Amino acid sequence: MSLLSLIGFGGSQNQTPASELPQIFEFPYFERDFVESDVKNIYSRILTDVLERTQGVPTDSQNLLWDNCVASESSDGLVTMLAKAMVAKADLFLVYEKALKVIRKATSTEEATIKADYQKQGQSKIGVFITFKNYSRTDMMKLYSSLEYYTVASLYKQMNLSKALQLKITELRSSIGDADVAAVYAQAVAIANALKNGKDVMIDAKDIIEMAKPDLTATQSSMDFISQKRSFYLGLPSSWITGLSKAGLGDTGDATAKDVERGLKNYYFAIIKPVIETIFGVKTTFKTEDFFGLSTALETLKTFELTTDEIISADNKRLIINKIFALPEDAMGDKPEKIKTVTPTIGV
Repeated sequence: MSLLSLIGFGGSQNQTPASELPQIFEFPYFERDFVESDVKNIYSRILTDVLERTQGVPTDSQNLLWDNCVASESSDGLVTMLAKAMVAKADLFLVYEKALKVIRKATSTEEATIKADYQKQGQSKIGVFITFKNYSRTDMMKLYSSLEYYTVASLYKQMNLSKALQLKITELRSSIGDADVAAVYAQAVAIANALKNGKDVMIDAKDIIEMAKPDLTATQSSMDFISQKRSFYLGLPSSWITGLSKAGLGDTGDATAKDVERGLKNYYFAIIKPVIETIFGVKTTFKTEDFFGLSTALETLKTFELTTDEIISADNKRLIINKIFALPEDAMGDKPEKIKTVTPTIGV
């Protein structure tokens, strides 16, 4: 369809109009690829943050957790292999070759052996059997990632349209006949070229030269809604998902830190702990990073030291202190060192 046809000139009265306008600024990304990449990166980030708080991973094996740029069959690290299996809701069979320092996917023969071993005894000396077939969280993550795809596609089109210059001529269709269309078109091109080169132009007082102003209100509302729903299904605060802190004046971020830690701890016990301990044969612990309440905890400890046990018994004080310092309930504390007494010698 030509420019003259679009503005209402140069077309025959008997010409059949097109059934639809052409697709402009089509989003250059397939929805399936966008969704899979988006969800995989979300899972990878979660597992990475959990591993940052995991103690007990062998130092010489930590490079196996991450991807590498070497063109080989084992370029994917453990985090990526887990994230891909979570996205695909698939079974994952891993083999750790300690001598070669490599974690790889099992061959078909190894898969069959590992699966049979797990059915018999719940473990295998050959490798590890991990399954995400019932990981329903992925279904909801893909749904809201699809909604984000359409939101971003709309934003992509709006931003591209905002680059286009709009020359609005007063009463264009009603005041110009078909015979004058070519002259009007030539003037419009001349004005556009002049503006392109930063030169002055002369137009009618009621003519308007402007650019489209994208309305981001709907886009922002959509992204906020998607972030909130992801927060619900992932069990993590929306500020962690978006990377934008919503802390206000006087907000120390204590509540957000607790929410993040509570959410990550779930992935630690469900995925990281069993996988790491089974592959490397080690024991791991979850390291807390919630230090915002440390000053309050120290003040509580100081107060208990200065008060008697008439209102709060020593045992209850110990329970409170163990809780605020994230210690085991039965922790008794260190015994004070014995002070050696020195008997002074008196010279004769």
